[in-house]
Amino acid sequence: MITRIVERTYCNLEERPSLLLANINPTTDIRQNMSKIEEVIEIGHKKEVNIIIFPELSLTGYIWEAQDGEIWDHLLEGETRHLAPWFNNIRDSLSNNQQGLEYVFFNNVFRKGDDLYNSSFILHPDYDFTDHNLTYDKIFLTPLEKRYFKGGSDKRLTIDTRWGRFGFLTCYDLCFVELARQYAFTDDVDAIITVAAWRAHAIRDYPQMNVRTDNYYGFLWDLMNSSKAAYNQTWSIGVNGVGSHDRSGILFWGGSGVWAPSGLPLLQGSKMREELLIIRNLDIKEERARSEVEFNYRIDFESVYRKMKETKKDIKDLKPEKLPTENKNPVD
Repeated sequence: MITRIVERTYCNLEERPSLLLANINPTTDIRQNMSKIEEVIEIGHKKEVNIIIFPELSLTGYIWEAQDGEIWDHLLEGETRHLAPWFNNIRDSLSNNQQGLEYVFFNNVFRKGDDLYNSSFILHPDYDFTDHNLTYDKIFLTPLEKRYFKGGSDKRLTIDTRWGRFGFLTCYDLCFVELARQYAFTDDVDAIITVAAWRAHAIRDYPQMNVRTDNYYGFLWDLMNSSKAAYNQTWSIGVNGVGSHDRSGILFWGGSGVWAPSGLPLLQGSKMREELLIIRNLDIKEERARSEVEFNYRIDFESVYRKMKETKKDIKDLKPEKLPTENKNPVD
């Protein structure tokens, strides 16, 4: 049972959305995870939030080192279409009249033919969550994930709501800046949501500088969510698992949170324990508009970036004989 709930209010405009971020510890017990997810959704209804976001693989739990057949069977047991009646019950509890809980952003195993994907999708009365065309398939997979999942194409997933446009990333995708940039500059999203099972521990040691961290991966989670927001001038919303994996013992960083387009964190969850974060009346579109008054580097970037691309193309198309001929000989 989740007993800790942290609530903050962004502004007094009640027509703005309220979000619940589930900073939870999924286990490898699917039935236990189902009960926990149902509990979170019930709390979301009672708290009258509009959007709930769960971390990566929150139904099956993250994969672990084991015999391949064991994990394959486990993933198939929790596969989205296999548990469609359960997902339908959740979807049927959602509102489509612009009041109360309307959206659940979820990540789970999705089977297409003989392949399994790590897929994010939307639970909403108007969406068919079994339609693979309406999913975002994790593109960048870790070596362990490649044993079981097929990487997605460059197909991105965006959703338009009355509060703004959202785009989706999954965990390791966060390390590859071009994907977030495409969401921001091509798709013009207002917020990028990253769901993750992001680890905490990795050592980086610089002994002569007296600098060391055992939680380098955790440092990257905080840094990259902040950078994703600031570089792209969008909201960054990250939802991560927390606590120890029940099979491998690996620690997940937690730290689910909301970063403003400035890059500043407005609310961030525990890195040790489960808790639910609620941020009310998040002024998504209007805050981005206000930031343009003082600073929005996207205006300058867009005018320069096109020229950079054109210049690069022009240079590439030049024939060798037309390239500069000075300094052809190596310097001794």
